[in-house]
Amino acid sequence: MPRQPDTPLIMVGPGTGCAPFRAIAQYRHGHKMKDCVLFFGCRSQSADFFFESDWHELVQAGTMQLITAFSRDQDNKVYVQHRLAEHGEMMWSLLSQRQAYVYIAGNSKQMPNNVMDAIREIAERHGNLTASQSAEFMSSLEKGKRLQLDTWS
Repeated sequence: MPRQPDTPLIMVGPGTGCAPFRAIAQYRHGHKMKDCVLFFGCRSQSADFFFESDWHELVQAGTMQLITAFSRDQDNKVYVQHRLAEHGEMMWSLLSQRQAYVYIAGNSKQMPNNVMDAIREIAERHGNLTASQSAEFMSSLEKGKRLQLDTWS
């Protein structure tokens, strides 16, 4: 976790990957910390939206922003990496100007690589970085422990 309480957090937790973020978000809320963004994804809002009421309480309190991706609720599948790209300007601002930390949790099959690719593309598009510069940026996030993954199969 960041040492400074005002450091923003970007949490990407599709499916059960959101579980560890519930405690983090509640802790930050209890300590009046803001600037917490959760990208949550699942197949269907009506069947798989884990901790929905908890997330909405935190959004209403103003301590968290919730961005959802319900992959099967429309004709085209929408995943968390698509939502990251849609919010690329905000993501780049949080990462480059506010030194946000990024936590990714969930299924280890394709999601982690897809999310990492989306962040790399955000750095290139919104940060005007070359491919090698964005790779170095990602490496610096990892080395600085500002990018952490907890994934499972």
